[in-house]
Amino acid sequence: MSLLVMTLRPFVTLVTRVNDMMAYLAGWLVLAITVIGCYGVFTRYVLHSPDSWTFAVSAYLLCFVVFFAISNGLQQGVHVRVDILQEWFPGKVAMRARVISDLACLVFLWVFFSQVWAVFHDSYSRGRIDETTLAWPVAAIQWVMPLGVGLTLVTQAVILIGRFINIEERAAS
Repeated sequence: MSLLVMTLRPFVTLVTRVNDMMAYLAGWLVLAITVIGCYGVFTRYVLHSPDSWTFAVSAYLLCFVVFFAISNGLQQGVHVRVDILQEWFPGKVAMRARVISDLACLVFLWVFFSQVWAVFHDSYSRGRIDETTLAWPVAAIQWVMPLGVGLTLVTQAVILIGRFINIEERAAS
């Protein structure tokens, strides 16, 4: 096992555990959204007194679910991808295509991270307040965007480094 692999192993383990924890939290948030939705239906149709907060809170929690779970989806390989090149050209061509697509994904995630950071920073700097009856600071919700995309960016980098390590190990054997 190379020195690079030994050095990166604790970092990869940390990223994996954080991704798993975020997915676990996302699952609990889905349950919370379900309970809040049921409460909203109960107050509207049974008590005939609709509340003003369930829709907004559910929408915010759904945003958290997406950004908490996205890096785990990438880590588990359950995201959408086009694998036609792997089917047509197995072996080295498919391996190179994976590396190229990983690099393209890394560039996209960096641009995406830059954009969501700019949106969050603007909301935080200007002290924006949401337009619902809750009147919460928008940055209190938007912080999850750079966190989720940043973690996805780190996960993609780990995947890409893992591909290079696998290529080196195959070449050495």
